[in-house]
Amino acid sequence: MKMKQFLLFSLIMSFSCLTAQESMNITKLSNWDDDSLPGHFYGTFNDLWGYVDGNDREYAIMGSASYIHFFDVTDPTDPVLIDQFEGGAQTVWRDFKTYANRAYASSDNSGEGIHIFDLSDLPNSVTKTNQVTDFFGSAHNIFIDEPNGRLYAVGVNGGVDIVVLDIATDPDDPALLASIPLPNAGYIHDIYVRDNIAYASHGYVGLFIWDFTNPTDPQYIASFASDNEGYNHSSWVTENGETLIFAEEVPTGLPMVTVDIRDMANDNIIPYNQEVQFPLLGPEYTDNTPHNPYIIGDYVYTSYYEDGVQIIDISDPTNPTLAGYYDTYPSNTEYNGYAGCWGVYPFLPSGNIIASDMSNGLFVLQFDESVNTNKLPENINSFEVSPNPTDGLLKIELKSENQTNAKIILTSLTGQLISEKTVDFNGTYSEWLDISDLPSGMYFLSIGDEKQSETKKIVKN
Repeated sequence: MKMKQFLLFSLIMSFSCLTAQESMNITKLSNWDDDSLPGHFYGTFNDLWGYVDGNDREYAIMGSASYIHFFDVTDPTDPVLIDQFEGGAQTVWRDFKTYANRAYASSDNSGEGIHIFDLSDLPNSVTKTNQVTDFFGSAHNIFIDEPNGRLYAVGVNGGVDIVVLDIATDPDDPALLASIPLPNAGYIHDIYVRDNIAYASHGYVGLFIWDFTNPTDPQYIASFASDNEGYNHSSWVTENGETLIFAEEVPTGLPMVTVDIRDMANDNIIPYNQEVQFPLLGPEYTDNTPHNPYIIGDYVYTSYYEDGVQIIDISDPTNPTLAGYYDTYPSNTEYNGYAGCWGVYPFLPSGNIIASDMSNGLFVLQFDESVNTNKLPENINSFEVSPNPTDGLLKIELKSENQTNAKIILTSLTGQLISEKTVDFNGTYSEWLDISDLPSGMYFLSIGDEKQSETKKIVKN
C-alpha cells in the first residue's frame, strides 16, 4: 500500500512551506532580559550555570559582556535578580561552575583570572570573596570534579594547555596542582572531568581522554576524531559511563556525534552515530550548529545557537531522536552564523531548565518528559525501516506474536503531522511508503499505541 493513498496532497504542499515552530514538548515559564546592558560582538549575554542552596531554593548564574548576574529562579515564572558584579573587562565569554557554597567564574580574552563568590547568604545576597590572577589571566572554560575538589581551567593564556587547582583545602584560596602542556594535543577548548578522568575537546585535533589522577603527569587513555573533521568543541558522558556525545562547532552546520567509550582503556572509541542533527528550519535550511551538550538519563540537553534548546533522546545511541525543543531565537529565518542560545543548564532538582540567549537573556523552561517514551509497544517485537536514507520508498516491517494494532505516524522535525494510520495485524506486517513527493530532509517515523511508541529518524535524499 502506497503512502499516497492516505497522505493528502494539500498536507505535502503546506508542509513544504513550513518554518520552524517555536517549541515542542517544552514550555517557556519566564524570560529575563535587560537591553540597557553593555554588549559584545555577538550580543549581550553568554554562558550560565545553576545552583541549589540548603533550603532547595534554585538559582541561575549568567554572564554578560561586563557582568556576572545571580538570579533566584525558585519561582520559575518570576526570576529575581539578586545581585550582579562587574567583571572588570568587556568580554564575549564568561564561564561558571559551583562547588559547595561557592561559585567560580572565568572569562575569555581578559585579565580577570578567576572570581570566587560566597553563596551562603542566598537568597539575600552574594559576596565576592576573592579574585585570583596568579594562575591565568583568561580561561575559556572551567570544570570542577566535585568529589575530588579540583578545578580544571582550559583555554588559558600563558602557553599552557591546562591548569589544575585544589579548591577543597580552601575554596576561597585555590592552590596550584598543575600548570602544564599536553603532548600531541595542544589547546583545549572545553573539558568534562569525572573522577580524575578528563574528556578534553582539543579543537581540530579531536577528542582526547586523559587520566589526571596525578595532575602533574597525566596519562593518555584514548582519542577520537570524527569523519566530519570539525572543531571538537565540548562533550559530556552518560551516567553509566558508556556513551559520550560531542559537539563540533566549526564550521557551522556540523552534527553532533555519539560514541561508545566502553573500551577506551584500550584506546578504542567506536562511533555510534555521526549524524545527530535536527535542524528546526529543515528541510530548506539544515546547517544548525550545536554548542554545549549535557546529559541526564537518556536525554541530551544542548544549547543550539539559532535553534535554542534541543533535547535529544539517546536511549538508543545509534538512533537518537528529537524529544523536545524551545527556540530562544525565533527571529532566525536561516542559519547564517553564530547567534542565539549559548548556554543551557538542566540539573535543577525541580526539573526546570535554565538557558541563556546572547540577545534575549535568561529563559526558564519546563520539559514535558511524559510524551517522550521511546520504546516499542509491549505487543510489538520489532520495528524495522529500510532503506534509510531513502530516495523515496520506505519499507516498514513490524513483528508481533499476538493480534495487535498500532499507529504509524510520520512527522516533520518540528512535529508537523504528515500522515497517520492504524494497522491491525498478527505475526508480520510489511508496507512500502512512498515519500518521494516530500522535500529532502529529516523526518520522524513512529510506531506506537496509547502508552508508548518508538521513533526512528528518516533521511530523505
